[in-house]
Amino acid sequence: MWILGWKGASGFSACSTAEAVTNGLDATGLTAIVTGSSSGIGVETARVLAMRGAHVVMAVRNVDAGRSVKEAILKEIPTAKVDVMQLDLNSMASVKKFASEYVSSGLPLNLLINNAGIMMCPYMLSADNIELQFATNHVGHFLLTHLLLDTMKYTARESNREGRIVIVSSEGHRWCNKEGIRFEKINNEAEYNNIRAYGQAKLANILHANELARRFKAEGINITANSLHPGVIATNLYRHTGVIATITNAVSRFVLKNVQQGAATTCYVALHPQVKGVTGEYFSDSNVYKANSQAKDEKLAKKLWDFSLGSKKMWIFGWTGASGFSARSTAEQVTNGIDATGLTAVVTGASSGIGVETARVLAMRGAHVVMAVRNVDTGKSVKEAILKEIPTAKVDVMQLDLSSMASVKKFASEYISSGLPLNLLINNAGIMMCPYMLSTDNIEMQFATNHVGHFLLTHLLLETMKSTARESNQEGRIVNLSSEGHRFAYKEGIRFDKINNEAEYNNIRAYGQSKLANILHANELARRLKEEGINITANSLHPGAIATNLLRHSSVLEGNPQILSSLSLSGCLQGAATTCYVALHPQVKGVTGEYFCDSNLYKPNPQGKDEELAKKLWDFSLDLVNPFC
Repeated sequence: MWILGWKGASGFSACSTAEAVTNGLDATGLTAIVTGSSSGIGVETARVLAMRGAHVVMAVRNVDAGRSVKEAILKEIPTAKVDVMQLDLNSMASVKKFASEYVSSGLPLNLLINNAGIMMCPYMLSADNIELQFATNHVGHFLLTHLLLDTMKYTARESNREGRIVIVSSEGHRWCNKEGIRFEKINNEAEYNNIRAYGQAKLANILHANELARRFKAEGINITANSLHPGVIATNLYRHTGVIATITNAVSRFVLKNVQQGAATTCYVALHPQVKGVTGEYFSDSNVYKANSQAKDEKLAKKLWDFSLGSKKMWIFGWTGASGFSARSTAEQVTNGIDATGLTAVVTGASSGIGVETARVLAMRGAHVVMAVRNVDTGKSVKEAILKEIPTAKVDVMQLDLSSMASVKKFASEYISSGLPLNLLINNAGIMMCPYMLSTDNIEMQFATNHVGHFLLTHLLLETMKSTARESNQEGRIVNLSSEGHRFAYKEGIRFDKINNEAEYNNIRAYGQSKLANILHANELARRLKEEGINITANSLHPGAIATNLLRHSSVLEGNPQILSSLSLSGCLQGAATTCYVALHPQVKGVTGEYFCDSNLYKPNPQGKDEELAKKLWDFSLDLVNPFC
């Protein structure tokens, strides 16, 4: 290794090992995901991060191999914190499953090391029909990063520590096609060249890191994103290269890096204080290095981002779950062919956002929709628009302010007096991350509006729903709109004794608390209805991240439309899909006490399935609303 032994500005060189570049660094309290950590430099990266005190989650395709590595690390470092989770980057379903399980675990995330990859393989397609090198090296990591980003942002904000995303690229990015990324020819087998395809995937890694860095800067997020070349190392990456593998193994002792040196730049970029605040850079030999001109092309990076995100190909979120639907499915699509004639539905918050689309599609399918809205004039305008499109629609508008229990009681009384049946109750309305304020009943506003108002409304209308289910012999359905934000609730879940504590108020955690309450409410309802033998189901759901006026209290987002558009927020057509699916689809018949996302069953965090917490919340809520019952 004498040939590459010079030191750069960092004080390190190609000869430096991962242990050497992290010598004296304390990573205690940090949690890191390392993909591809069951072989090659991934093993050494995981080992050294664990040695420095980080909690390492090994994301590996082969779990048995991962466990063997974990055992070897623990044998050497008995105090190490290491977990193994299954992840196959060439399958977007596997990536989504991994991300869902990770988020559900409640673990923070400080470091995301996108290390795994394949090299110069023959032409083949991934499980999602994408050329395998592009799928594994770029698309899988792009999706993984996208799905874990909220967890990283939350961790950075709560810990006040810089998060770091490290993407392992390669000097092979210089071997890509002339146009850089062949967007229209990703799967072109006739023109496939395994070396150029590898270069394209590695160029994509750099562009991904650069565009991430740009977006984080624009949002003011305390996370950096960098890419790197680990060096030429004799690992099983070369298993597809035949003669190259033979030559590599023969000369590796003399001119190539060993694994300890190969992991050095990754560990340096992930942990070293010299890299604090450095973002959108390319590293080699633990020093900033110059990538080719295409790698610094901002327009190409943005185009790749949009392409990967699916705005053109709809790959990333286009997978189909067990239901046959996906995050790209619209409310019309998930209810196609369903006849809701004879059903009556109450939809709260139906004058804006996904509430409008929910009301429109239910009416389109034949349901009599009662729009329960705070602003009656706006509700009437929405009704007129629906009737203009669907002249046969049955739509009524009634006033309801969920932040006022007197208003909820008035609405319920008027509804019951109307003599209308009630098959579907869609608890859709809500507010998000508002500043601390109290409702008219002196309850913290998010908890009051998102949970207490809907709890009382459901309680007051339940006898009508039971009567309707019994008389019509049709299953009633209660649908609570929750959010993946329930994972950001306070540590104890529901702060029963501190609901109105202004001094400790956090608008994000308070929102998470109210959304967790939506899930617990549905689950406890489901349990009680089952126990009574009542033909009504109760479920909760996450509609997706949607750009609606829910975001009006988020000053950063509301004031930056470019940031909003960059967040890949679903449109209302997709946002209302899961609600309409759970409300109408025959696949959901008899399903109760579940949590849905993307029109499929999904796993909430452990608190969302806590039966004791659900019962405690029920009793607590009943005490709050008792004067109005």
